[in-house]
Amino acid sequence: MFVRLSARFECRLPVRLFAPLLVLGLLLLALAAPPERAFASSPDTAWAAALSALDTAYDGYTALETVNKLEKMEIQSLRKDSASRLKIVHDAIRRIGRSDADRLQARIAALKSRHAPLLEQYRELGRQAAEARKSKNKKRIDLLDLKRNNLKPSVQTARLEIQTAQQELAAAKKQAAAKAKLVRDALAPAAACKKQVTAENKSIAAFNKTRAAAYKRYRSAVKQGSAMTAAAELTLMYDQLGRIHASQQRILGWEKQIAAAIRIAAAKLPL
Repeated sequence: MFVRLSARFECRLPVRLFAPLLVLGLLLLALAAPPERAFASSPDTAWAAALSALDTAYDGYTALETVNKLEKMEIQSLRKDSASRLKIVHDAIRRIGRSDADRLQARIAALKSRHAPLLEQYRELGRQAAEARKSKNKKRIDLLDLKRNNLKPSVQTARLEIQTAQQELAAAKKQAAAKAKLVRDALAPAAACKKQVTAENKSIAAFNKTRAAAYKRYRSAVKQGSAMTAAAELTLMYDQLGRIHASQQRILGWEKQIAAAIRIAAAKLPL
């Protein structure tokens, strides 16, 4: 009855709104029926007590298993949303100052192209004047110097235009880098939380490995009719589920911190 009702409501409500309510109810049920660890000393009585404990524990185990599945769904939904938002932020960071930089780089290229003949002529006159000085041809030296000195003001203006544009580009890049750093600094807590999530997921993997081994022994005990062994293995499985639940609660907290850091970083992006 409970599972059918939960499935009906889950179809109508988003995971983030529905899951916490269902998780709370299931968790209360799971905690209300923990596996019993102590059995009576008489063999027959112990077997009956183990069977009774197994009956009660199974309900608690199933409830806690459902809680963990819903938590995992919530974590995955939050993580997917954060990954999408983070990609948008990273793309925006790469675009910071790009239009200004592209404009200035195009301007520099145009200036260099426009002034290239003048600058090349000036360099060639200088090369020829150097050769004339080696040969001590005073007349040629004077003529070349006259031509070169006549071009010098235009050359200086051309070089200044290119230098100014290059300085503007450097300043624009520096300003863009400063703005990008503000956003990246805001994302730093998210990176730290991701490392903690990764470490916690390794713990969950270990808990699941232990639970899987216990489940095999539990199935074997059921086939052999050993209620006490089955109850003991189910208790171990329940313990591992509890550890997984605690880990997932921590992960959920970190995922929420990651989402918050991404929102803060996005707010620092330049308009």
